[in-house]
Amino acid sequence: MRSRLDQKGTLEGTVSKQNASTAERMAVARLVGRTVRSGSSATVSLDQLDEALRRDAWADGLASAVVALVGPVIGPAARRAGRESWQQVADILRDVAAERPALTSWVESTLRSGALRRATTTADAANALALRLAALAGELPAEGEVLGVLAARLFGDAHALDARTPLGSIATGLAASVAGLPAGNGAGWRRSAWLACGVVVDELSSTVLAVGLPGGTGSPTARALAALAVAGQPAVLTYRQLAVDDVGMVPPLVSVCENPAVVAAAADRFGPAASPLVCVNGQPGAAVLRLLTSLVNRGATLRYHGDFDAGGLAIARTLARSAPWVPWRFRAKDYRAACEASASTSEFTGVVAETTWDLELAIAMDELRLRVEEESVLSTLLDDLSVV
Repeated sequence: MRSRLDQKGTLEGTVSKQNASTAERMAVARLVGRTVRSGSSATVSLDQLDEALRRDAWADGLASAVVALVGPVIGPAARRAGRESWQQVADILRDVAAERPALTSWVESTLRSGALRRATTTADAANALALRLAALAGELPAEGEVLGVLAARLFGDAHALDARTPLGSIATGLAASVAGLPAGNGAGWRRSAWLACGVVVDELSSTVLAVGLPGGTGSPTARALAALAVAGQPAVLTYRQLAVDDVGMVPPLVSVCENPAVVAAAADRFGPAASPLVCVNGQPGAAVLRLLTSLVNRGATLRYHGDFDAGGLAIARTLARSAPWVPWRFRAKDYRAACEASASTSEFTGVVAETTWDLELAIAMDELRLRVEEESVLSTLLDDLSVV
């Protein structure tokens, strides 16, 4: 009877037991006040049973008695409402994917895994969580905002995005997806995911590598840069330094590379004469974005070079959203020339996507599908740096 209430919401008709014993058939007859019937089954009219209960034992009737005996019944209307509520949760996240197709894989993975169901107790709570994730997606990538500050600004709670909160645990996957990083786990992956989309987990873990920045005398960081420039040594700056201190003089042109090997080679070759060069070191983190946007805002022009592969193009697009740059040997003609000259190319995987700084580059890379790493064109890049 509980199963029937679950499915139909009402108790009508009959219930039967096949191969009932004589004692069972007699019990049914006594229950509804009738003579024992012949045969091998016992059948009860639910209408008669409801009437007998109301008259002799349970004034609220049969359905109420079933609930009292076996516990609450969800019923078809409640089930339908529950399905609709969970569908609304899915729709909120799929709207995010509709606006940003790059997040489709994360959205579908989150829904398939049941992460929101595990993190909440009701569809209403999951709905609120999905709305928070949608709001966060609209703010990423950020421009060097501290995680606690971002959480307080969006949700009124500086700890809302902490790793152990329901929102924080799911939001880290969102951050990784925004940054184009693979799924993972652990504290290191979490820090990398947030940093890669411009959010500082803590002010000292996000750093940027540079050489040849002239520095100045206006702050401890500017003086440190000046001393390192004179010594021809690269500098590692933390987000905290960049948030608090001025970096000194701003060169009119700053070269930007993807890989630390370029900075090391420039320091080795040019020493104190090294021209300004900043390394994004993969997906640009908060410190990188803070330094480069500051340089641009103060009049510097950035020229960028990265690896010729799907990941390198994704990094270039991420950087361009925060700090505009011009290509530095990063056009279709440069790619084709590098493919012809290099003996160490290999095929790359992944989607090339649009290259707004040179539309022909995406066409050439889709055609050749060869990876050209910065290290393989290092001598050409260093020659360029020697004449800046």
